[in-house]
Parts: sequence; C-alpha cells; structure tokens
Amino acid sequence: MEKQDMPELEEINENEIIVNELNDYLQFISSMRKDIKKEEGEEQDAQRFFFRGQANIAWDVYPGVFREGFWATESQLINEAYLRNPTEFKKLDTDFERLAKLQHYGLPTRLLDVTSNPLVAIYFACQSCREIIVDKLSEAADGAVLFSRAYSKGCNDLDVSVISHLANMDISGDLTLERLLDELVEQGIYSDKIAKRCRENDYKSLIDTLQSNHFVISNMNNERLIRQSGLFLLVGKYNVIKNDESLGESTIQVAKSSARDDFDKRVFRIPADKKKDILEELNFYNVNEGALFPELEHQMTYIKHSQGNKATKEPGLFSPLVFESEERAQMAKQKTITDDEILQIIDSVLKKSVNKLLYDDCRIAIEDSLSVDWYLRETKTSRVVLALTDAMGKHNIPRYEAKRTADIIVNKIIEEIQNYSKAN
Repeated sequence: MEKQDMPELEEINENEIIVNELNDYLQFISSMRKDIKKEEGEEQDAQRFFFRGQANIAWDVYPGVFREGFWATESQLINEAYLRNPTEFKKLDTDFERLAKLQHYGLPTRLLDVTSNPLVAIYFACQSCREIIVDKLSEAADGAVLFSRAYSKGCNDLDVSVISHLANMDISGDLTLERLLDELVEQGIYSDKIAKRCRENDYKSLIDTLQSNHFVISNMNNERLIRQSGLFLLVGKYNVIKNDESLGESTIQVAKSSARDDFDKRVFRIPADKKKDILEELNFYNVNEGALFPELEHQMTYIKHSQGNKATKEPGLFSPLVFESEERAQMAKQKTITDDEILQIIDSVLKKSVNKLLYDDCRIAIEDSLSVDWYLRETKTSRVVLALTDAMGKHNIPRYEAKRTADIIVNKIIEEIQNYSKAN
C-alpha cells in the first residue's frame, strides 16, 4: 500500500491504527480499496471485504459456542431448540439457515457475525464495554474493528453444509471420518461420486473442510441481516486424530479455536474517549440502533435515548416522609425473615423465571450481589438488577432484554419477601 495515498492516522505499532475521527477511518478503507484496484486492475478477483466490530480490543475472536462454554454440548443445545420450536425451523431448507436463525435469536452457535459495511462495524466497536474490573464496573475500553479480504461461500456450498450439519451431531469421541462420510451421503450432502473420490484421495478434501473456517454469504431472510449488511464466519477447526492403520477410522473431536487469524493482522483501535463522538457522527448518517435493529424494542430504545438527550431539567426524586420511629418499626417487621428463607425465595422465583441453562449463573450473580437489607434499599436493589443483567448477557441475550427480565425477576423476589414477612 503506497504510503503517500494513506491518511495520516496515528499508530501505536505497525498493526494498530488509531481512529479518532470517522472520516479518517473511511479514508483509510477507501485508500486500501484504491490500492487493490491499482494492483489488480479493473478485473479484480472475487475476494471481498468483511468487517467485525468489537467493543473491547482485548477480546479474542470466538463465536458464542466457545465464548460461553457450550462447545461440549453444542449439538444438545441446537437440537433442544429445534424440539422446543419445531414450526420455527421446519420452513428452513438447510442446516446453515437453521444455525443462522438460532444465532439471530441469541443462542450460542459456531457462527461469528461480520458485515460488509464498515460503518456498521465501527458502530458496534463504539458500544460501551461493561466488565467487572477489581470489583468495579468499567466501561472505559477501547473498541476494535477487524477486517479481512477473503473469498466467500454461499449457504448451500458443500463445505458450509458439512460444518453446519456436523454442529448438529453428537461428537463423543467415536465419530470417524468414514462414519461422517456415510452420514453425509445418507443426508444427501455428499453424492456417492463425491464420497468415492474423497476415499480415493485419503479423505483430504473432508479433512480440509473440517479444519477450516469459511466466510458465508447468508440468505437475507430477515430484516436485521439486511439492515446490518450481515454476513457470517462459520468456524470449523475440528481436530482429526489420525489412525495410521486406517485413515477412515481417524476420529473427529471438537476443538476451541480463535478466529483471529482469519482477519488481517492490522486492526482499527477506537479509543474509549472517542466512542461517543464517533457514534454521534454515525447517527448523522443514520447508523444507529433505530436503523440497524428493526425490532420494536430497539426502535423504542433509540427514541428514548435520542429524546432523553434533550432533557433540560431533571425532576427531584420522590422521597416519602417517614418518622424515625415508624421507619424502625418497618425495618424490624421486615427482619423477621431469615437469610436462608430469602435464598429459598430467590431459588423458587429463578426456577420459574429463567431457562435451566441460565439458572446457575443467575443465582450466583444474585447471591454475590446481596447485602444487608438489600430489598429495602433502591440503590442496593439496583445493584442486584445489574448483576443479574450481566449474568444473562453472558449467554448472548441482548442487553435491553436482559435488563427488562432482570427487573421483573428482582421485583418478583421483593414481592415474595414482602408477602412472606406479612404472613409471618
């Protein structure tokens, strides 16, 4: 890339490009494209750009099934979703389309969201990063935009069909290359001719499929994908344990693998203190929550935030007048409930309110955030809601949905505690 053609962007090192303004970012990408055109001429090959925005540059690049610890139960997770909602998936023709639908609704899969639109990528890179650092909630993390120029595949491509189908299969250590080949023929993914050629070539084509990641152009069958110019990176990278006596008896194992190497070594770093300014500029170009997320909840959130910024004077908080003696009497009455009884109520409400896959994380999050008389203090109640929201967020539940659910659960727990105290 010719240096004189590139915009003046600060670099921490040769692989990190600092983005302080949106215009610099777009100029850099435009310059890359011009250099490629100059080198390859008008007849450029079929490679295309893929972008991914992440709110924290320190995060590795894992799809949800690895990031959230579900890799050992991937097939059970997927098949339970199919069993619970059969009509939702019956109309979809391919395993990949079903995986994409699961991804859309928040189930951890081996799909990684990417986009062909660099503006969408930097929007996600500029989101706040909520993490607990030394017992404090921190949002001051630099964002990152990763990019790649690579060949893409369609959702009906043979490699894509193999990996998508394998995600549905129980891999418990006895799945061999030959057994997988038979399964692929039985499911109509491989023809007898392709399977025969695969065996004659020592399964090399199948092994290459299993040990590769694939950028996939999905069917634009939902509005969110269209608005976000959404594409996917389908992560394969299965281990193949070679059997020297019979290559067909080599076993296939699930392996956790970062997808960082599928992207360019260079990365755009968005400083935390520049995120707000860049988001405001993106909003001018109609790249915002309201434009990228068609769901009604997101539309309302965008309206709330855009109008909230116009507020001029905040009203005072309601504070009931309570005489000291009355307050003490109320506290004493509430304290008739023991800590063990409170934990039993929490356990009961959670079991009725959340999926069993979320239960353990949610219970731990609530218990770790409890303090004395927490259910009598709004500030302490808010801390419990925040902890529960973060716990659900780890399971790829959208933030707005996790917060709403957490509010309902915590209010129900408090209501049950109050009812129990009155009854006793």
